[in-house]
Amino acid sequence: MAQDAFSLYHVAKELNTLLKGAKINRVSQPDNSDVYLLTHSFTGNRTLVLSSNAESSRVAFTSEEKPNPKQALGFCMLLRKHLLGAIIESVELIGYERIIKITFTGRNDFKEKVKKELYCEIMGKYSNLILTENGIILGCQKNAPLDVATTRVTLSGAKYELPKPQDKLELFDKNTAISRLSQFDGGDLAKFIFENVKGFSYPTAVEASKRCQGFSSTLDLYQRLYDFTFNCEIKPNIAGDGKLLDVYVTDYSSIDGEKRYFDTIADAYDYFYTKKDKDKAFSSKKKQLLDKVNGLIKKLGKKLQGESEKLLACKDADTLRIKGELITANIYRLKEGIESCVLENYYDDYKPITIALDKRLTPSKNAQRYFKKYAKEKRTVEILLPQKEQTEKELSYLYTVQLFINQATVIDEFKDLEEELILVGLLQKPKFKVKNPEESVCRTYEIDGYIIKCGKNNVQNDRLTQRAFKEDLWLHTKNYHSAHVIIETKGDKIPDKVIEIGAEICAYFSDAKQGNKVPVDYCFKKFVKKPPQSKPGGVIYTDYKTAYVTPNPHDELLK
Repeated sequence: MAQDAFSLYHVAKELNTLLKGAKINRVSQPDNSDVYLLTHSFTGNRTLVLSSNAESSRVAFTSEEKPNPKQALGFCMLLRKHLLGAIIESVELIGYERIIKITFTGRNDFKEKVKKELYCEIMGKYSNLILTENGIILGCQKNAPLDVATTRVTLSGAKYELPKPQDKLELFDKNTAISRLSQFDGGDLAKFIFENVKGFSYPTAVEASKRCQGFSSTLDLYQRLYDFTFNCEIKPNIAGDGKLLDVYVTDYSSIDGEKRYFDTIADAYDYFYTKKDKDKAFSSKKKQLLDKVNGLIKKLGKKLQGESEKLLACKDADTLRIKGELITANIYRLKEGIESCVLENYYDDYKPITIALDKRLTPSKNAQRYFKKYAKEKRTVEILLPQKEQTEKELSYLYTVQLFINQATVIDEFKDLEEELILVGLLQKPKFKVKNPEESVCRTYEIDGYIIKCGKNNVQNDRLTQRAFKEDLWLHTKNYHSAHVIIETKGDKIPDKVIEIGAEICAYFSDAKQGNKVPVDYCFKKFVKKPPQSKPGGVIYTDYKTAYVTPNPHDELLK
């Protein structure tokens, strides 16, 4: 990643211009990694995020904040005490290391003017936020205990010390830098710059080496590196693929692929990290829900297998009853102590049947033994059949939930799914209920003046079906799990073309998405009923027709 001192130098320089004189109006901390400072300056109100998250450590603006916890964290309370109402005096990079220092001017308890420094150490998994006054640490976001902090102490009350510097040249020191650069004797210039020049990540070193190609002397090499580092054209952009995808403060000709440019570095960071946080939150929530549902599917699958095996073992229960009856009918012919007998089965054209007997029992007791086994297996079947049907229904329902989780594209779509799983008792109720939550929006299409609505989950499916008018058309794939689709009729006869498009949308948002000639049932909404105590999305319907279509999302018709 290009989150190196080279980039942070220009980030700090821009933030200093934008934030100098800004007032801190609010401090919040949604988690252990991120701190938000609401700033007010000549540019208006903007939220500055200070993140020590290993994957997205940064000092940048953000347009979207994470929700706050019910109880403020300790470091947040410390920052509120010292920084609320304070003025930002400066933002600067320290020692060409990955450390941005924000200096604040405020008032203490005696209304005396005091300065506080907040050091934002942007160092991957070692990132930290440290608040100091007169060089003494007031508090840290991440405290390192004494037995861990072998190189420096970052505890409250200790003197703040910078991390141990790397053994690399600083371009500020011209003579020392030229002496070190003179050691280059050819070969891989990018590798040499990365290993010897402070503040360059490897992608930045590669870019610097390209800009230094054809240098005539060590002095020329130094001057080119210096100009690139401190005087390059600021052209913020997001570029690269895979591990190289990042925000770049200038145009890296060494980075291939499509590039997206921004007016300021702040805007580029805002867009990049907001999207990154959303993607991470989406993936995390999706995994959480899928793990829960897949675990339940696996558990119910084993249960269904066990029930099926037990029922299979009881399939010959009637044979036990017949054997008991045949022994009773022929008891006068049987002697005690025999191990088996061959009798005519009058239930099967008097064909002979061999019946095993317990020689320790009388013929009468052998008959009773078969009747008892029959009665036991009959009770087993009577109990297991409804249990198996219920297990199959629950599995079918969970497969619909699994389908809708996999079809989700944004994190907001999981709100209904969580509400649904809580409603059916598969997730615990949250300790703090959200007041008046916003109702999620279904997919809406328009074709030739007709509105087609498609549910994104079972909760939306129920809403669509319940709110549709009796003459609206209702669609669902036949023998597959799918979204409910409603075509609003407005009292008119719906053209076959519109029905076909609605069916194609319904087929696309189903288990049969990859199929061809998918059967989709459709009928008027008045023929759709929701059985009492059924799961969300569960309905029965009659008076339907079936269309066979190829799945198509019809994104061009989305409103």
